[in-house]
Amino acid sequence: MNWPWSKSIARRIKWGYYILVALVAIGFVITAIYLSQVESQVRSLEKDSKLLDTVLEIRRYEKNWILYKKVGDFETNRQLCTTLGDLLNALDKVVPGGNDDTRIKADPEYIKQVLVSYADLMNAEFELLATGKKHRMLDKIREKGKLLVELAEARNISVRQSIDETIRKVKASALIFLLCAFFVALVLGKQLSRSAVRPLRQIVECTKQVAAGEKNLDCILEKNMDLDEVKTVFNAFKGMLAKLEHREKLVIKSEKLAAIGTLVAGVAHELNNPLSNAGTSAQILLEEMRESEELPRQFLLEMLEQITEQTDRARSIVRSLLEFSREKSVNPENLRVSDILHQTMDLVRGEIPSNVETRVYVDTDGVFRADKQRLQQALVNLLLNAFQAVEDVEGAKIVIRGNFDQETQKIRLEVADNGPGIPPEIKKNIFDPFYTTKDVGEGSGLGLAITREIIDKHGGDITVQSDNTSGTKFIITIPVEVEAPLEFDQ
Repeated sequence: MNWPWSKSIARRIKWGYYILVALVAIGFVITAIYLSQVESQVRSLEKDSKLLDTVLEIRRYEKNWILYKKVGDFETNRQLCTTLGDLLNALDKVVPGGNDDTRIKADPEYIKQVLVSYADLMNAEFELLATGKKHRMLDKIREKGKLLVELAEARNISVRQSIDETIRKVKASALIFLLCAFFVALVLGKQLSRSAVRPLRQIVECTKQVAAGEKNLDCILEKNMDLDEVKTVFNAFKGMLAKLEHREKLVIKSEKLAAIGTLVAGVAHELNNPLSNAGTSAQILLEEMRESEELPRQFLLEMLEQITEQTDRARSIVRSLLEFSREKSVNPENLRVSDILHQTMDLVRGEIPSNVETRVYVDTDGVFRADKQRLQQALVNLLLNAFQAVEDVEGAKIVIRGNFDQETQKIRLEVADNGPGIPPEIKKNIFDPFYTTKDVGEGSGLGLAITREIIDKHGGDITVQSDNTSGTKFIITIPVEVEAPLEFDQ
């Protein structure tokens, strides 16, 4: 059963309600009709019962008069005949129930004819007795009287049968109505469950999936998109997800800018060394050239090499920072494990606390495909968190390790520190957006959430090992080959 007349869950429920109400109304109307018939038949039965009682009284006074010849019995008989005539005038001409012969005999006009004949015979017999003659028409009187009783009884029985028939019809119609109501309720319930309740459940399921982070709603609500409510919810969800996605991009950008700001402070300090060295070498060379016009060639080469080396070092630091901050396409490129680790350490070198020892290990070097900028951002987030975790630890140490597993064709990257570790009750929430244990204004709680998103987009996985006593280790695994192009928020 389809619902071509309605594309709304609310209207479908209303239609189902209207159908049930109409069915109940029909049942009440039919029942009321039958009850009205029964009421009418009961009133007819009362009249016919009175008619039969009157006929029996007529016969009783008839017998008394024949036996005792009292004038009073005859007068009562005549009065009862008159009463019977009045009752016949008040009766319905058509008697419900019975066959054609019964209906003819139960006709009040026919009974009147028999009553008139009976009264005439009684009058004639009374006149004969008044002249001293014996009874001559008793057989005819008894025959007519008997016929009156039979006709009254037939009419009475016919009415009773019609009442019984109507009651049977009421019972049958009630049973049929209950069966029809049950069937209609079953069909409507099934249809409403399929076309109303099920879409509502899918909407609830959709809200759960949206809350869990699912963004593709087409596959969830496609089957019920013809319903107005589902369309409204679907469009509302799409609009909400579009706004959330836009805001998420802005938050990620702000988080990245915050990371860049942190790195810039360290890079500025880091640039001081090569720039100071280059400046010192240039100043020494300048002073020597002023004091002497002839300088040894070897000295000049050494000083120029120092200046070039320190300049290249500064250029490399600036280039790394620019590569990290620049917005570019997100197509994966070939990267070497050792390069990505060393270049990332160069980015954060200015942020390394003076009391922290850092080590970079490459167990097995190899080439893999990934988005360099995003992967560096993930590693920078982990390293900055590690620096903050061990800044007050004596003998602090941070190790970043890489390995190319030929068997599984995956890259394994580790960032480990010997800080205080992560409590178990906190560890389960560290990747949740906006979850932070830092003081207000010191962290947004997005660093690890963004890191996990970056690794997920590469088809990889990130886990954390920490027992709250021996430091923390973040483990990243990424397939060597990833599908291109990767999709990241710009």
